[in-house]
Amino acid sequence: MRVALIYLAAGNSRRFGKGNKLLWPIEGKRMYLHLLERLKRIENRHSEWELLVVTQYPEIIEEAGKSGVKTAFSPESFKGASWTVKKALEAAGAMDAYVFFVADQPYLSEKTAEEFLEYMEKSGEEGLGCVCCEERTGNPVWFAQKYVSELLELEGDSGGKKVLKKHWDDAVFFQISNERELEDVDIWDSELNQNAAINSLQLL
Repeated sequence: MRVALIYLAAGNSRRFGKGNKLLWPIEGKRMYLHLLERLKRIENRHSEWELLVVTQYPEIIEEAGKSGVKTAFSPESFKGASWTVKKALEAAGAMDAYVFFVADQPYLSEKTAEEFLEYMEKSGEEGLGCVCCEERTGNPVWFAQKYVSELLELEGDSGGKKVLKKHWDDAVFFQISNERELEDVDIWDSELNQNAAINSLQLL
């Protein structure tokens, strides 16, 4: 199955308070690189999967491109999440499924990401689902090609969560045991050694 692993690295970091949070160091590495490097290794093990980074930041385009990752520049992403989603779908082209990861989720493990992808791949061309820990849902989120038209209709700051909620009863929820993997770094907190306080878990 042809699967687009879409890495959303285009947020505005409005609440972070220290500039572009994706470029901020966590454990000696820029935040966005943690999960991106894991996804690159996963892509290398699956010939029909393609990793795509979508961002409004030239620094990320340049740095990610040097590692051989496909990139898409999305300068309009400052207007809201829907612009990033649409640019991602345009750049990815025709695929059987599109999976959205977020770059401010640095603790998602390579094992969890790959197992989720393989699990959803088995669901076939009708698949829709996300990772969750008990009752808390989070990224990544998988959309079969059939949902693309609805994703393209998103407006403003609405992301894929809106489409997922619309088809909640059809979705698969991939359970993990470590809730920290779903942590979305959002607000600067100097007490966490240049990490960030954890905002409520968000989809896309």
